[in-house]
Amino acid sequence: MRPPDLLLLGVDGGGTSTDARLAALGGRILGRGKAGPSNAKAVGLDRAREALADAIALAFADANLDPRPAASACFGLAGFDRPDDREILAEWVAAARWADRLTQVNDGDLVVAAGTPDGCGVGVIAGTGSIAVGRARDGRKARAGGWGHLLGDEGSAYAVVLHALRLVARRADGREPQPLFDPLTDGLCRALGVSSASLIVPILYDPGFDRARIAALAPEVLAVCAADPALSDRLLRPAGEALGEQALAVARALDWPRGELPLALAGGFLLSSSVIASALLATLSAAGYRCSIRPVPEPVIGAVVLAERALGSFEI
Repeated sequence: MRPPDLLLLGVDGGGTSTDARLAALGGRILGRGKAGPSNAKAVGLDRAREALADAIALAFADANLDPRPAASACFGLAGFDRPDDREILAEWVAAARWADRLTQVNDGDLVVAAGTPDGCGVGVIAGTGSIAVGRARDGRKARAGGWGHLLGDEGSAYAVVLHALRLVARRADGREPQPLFDPLTDGLCRALGVSSASLIVPILYDPGFDRARIAALAPEVLAVCAADPALSDRLLRPAGEALGEQALAVARALDWPRGELPLALAGGFLLSSSVIASALLATLSAAGYRCSIRPVPEPVIGAVVLAERALGSFEI
């Protein structure tokens, strides 16, 4: 018989923020914690560990519980799923006594766990970065994307904002005609606190202006695109098609038959744009897939699901 006070810990860490949930068996949420980014590839190991510690501490505080090891924890961290990363995280969990049992997955696995009927299907995340992951009914997994901002992150907030900033630069120096009324340039300059495009260079190249801060300009780009269909077709539709290509690569790697495909969508950027989501779905539809869609606004719930699933494999 399991004691009634066993705790589950779920953590979802990305390039923008880190979410932690403390739960009882059965998934009842006891406490919530939110901290800064924990993608170690983007912010470094020290800041990643600090963000994890802060989010977990806040979850215990929110639950009015003194910190103690959870019976089972699942961590899904962006940029932190290579073998050497896993060793580092396991050392952190042991040293901080966050959990007695640890499950490590890609942050995309959380979306599949939270957003598909039986934990099988494809999940697509587009926030600061982007990735698609999937799980077949026989347990096989596949992923596409997730290569980071130097090699990939197509369809992400970072990639779209960078595309928009490059368009501003092209317009500023005459490589493309600059409209008499240019809300894209005006909006991005205003968001960056400068009066003209020529002044954005020192801001963007400042060492402290990282990719998360570039991605944070996405709401301005989305707002301008909402009023300009041509700009939306140029900046947003290709982003959705790129995400669709990632999802399609995962489905094919899993030998998922054409027809019904459970599809979980997550990430603030993707969930904020119907244009991107529509282009993603159109790409899959053209390949013969009918998607049953479920938005996942809180992927961290998938971490709680996986933590309890792992616990069920062992006697307590």
